[in-house]
Amino acid sequence: MPHRGEKSLAQVARSMCDSCAIRDGDVLVGTSLGGMVACEITKIREIPMLYLVASALTKNEVNSLLAALQPLIRITPIEWIRFSAGSIPSERAQMFLSVEASFIRSMCDAVFEWEGLGTTKTRVFRIHGKRDHLIPSPEKVDLLLDGGHLLTMTHADECVEFIGANQFLESSAVDATDSASRSAPQIGGGSVHGR
Repeated sequence: MPHRGEKSLAQVARSMCDSCAIRDGDVLVGTSLGGMVACEITKIREIPMLYLVASALTKNEVNSLLAALQPLIRITPIEWIRFSAGSIPSERAQMFLSVEASFIRSMCDAVFEWEGLGTTKTRVFRIHGKRDHLIPSPEKVDLLLDGGHLLTMTHADECVEFIGANQFLESSAVDATDSASRSAPQIGGGSVHGR
């Protein structure tokens, strides 16, 4: 979606909720900066599950060298870099070409001002690459792949398979719990059942 002057991840999250019609109960998958925005969406909508691919839960998980270089973004000739990237025939370069310079500048500041996910009821699954230099692999990862930061391009099949398998398992667990609660014995006005 076009940059409308959003300066924080929370503002981008609100714009995404409106533009993409994100509703309570939706399951989100966010990669890199998109994962951080998805974390903010969980503060706006009731999101049962969030899959973070090569993303962070807090700004402290982002490479500390990037944090040190972040003030330079204000003087970096992003338009020139984007123009130069346009001559490189790769998906990554073409993806960078499509992002507005104003958005890049705003989000470079926003990431390092971000408060992080915080306490949430959302179940978070993390998919990460062992060789990710932008957001190094955190301690707790649900799927660790032999890749870098662009896992959705280099390991798309593994990511999709993991998400699909977990969606199926979660749906099965919810169905089993709903079934059990309908047939569970009543004790003192409540039901007793296990997952």
